[in-house]
Amino acid sequence: MQRHPLREDVNAVFARFQTMRPLPGTDDSETGRRELSDILRRHAGYSGAYYLVSGPSALRALVTLWSTEEDARLASERTRAASGGGPRPVTVEEDTIYEVVDDEAGAADGAVPDVADVVVFDGPLTDAARTATDRFHRGRILPAVRALPGTVRLLVLWDRLARSTRVLHLANDPATLDAVPPTVHAMALDDDEDPALLSPPDRSDRWKVSAADVPAVTS
Repeated sequence: MQRHPLREDVNAVFARFQTMRPLPGTDDSETGRRELSDILRRHAGYSGAYYLVSGPSALRALVTLWSTEEDARLASERTRAASGGGPRPVTVEEDTIYEVVDDEAGAADGAVPDVADVVVFDGPLTDAARTATDRFHRGRILPAVRALPGTVRLLVLWDRLARSTRVLHLANDPATLDAVPPTVHAMALDDDEDPALLSPPDRSDRWKVSAADVPAVTS
């Protein structure tokens, strides 16, 4: 795993990606998010969180970062215990634990992200396709996207069971996210790269970042 160069204090090896819809009458306010962040910070292995909102719908997403897979898996149980139990105030639509295989600081590292694209490669990716994709991403796409002025952070997540990948691109303006597709499309393949192994993403979803809880950056 490639570590975030300015966050040596963060040991985010796993990410939990949850999408949900708040139940009617529940607290979906900034106060509620702060209370949840306070609880999460007391959990073992916690390394940060991003709270996302889908513009055209009531869908929410919570991306939490953890130092171990067990900590990621037990997070919901620990949160319910810390908050006094009871039913969840949301309807959960997706709940997946990923390995964080790349964590890169962008040109705007340290800024508060306002928007995010979640780029999805559904898979299942073969070993050959994953190797080719990793090489292309790490060799050219990640350096180019990282250098865009508004890029805050890039997280590449791997689901070993589904053999699928999600790329979380956090930025401080939509123009940065809009610049990625033409940047990638302009890249020519090397002679030893097989286009059959480099599939385009299955979809890309745009989210508003309603809050971020990131540990202090070390220098």
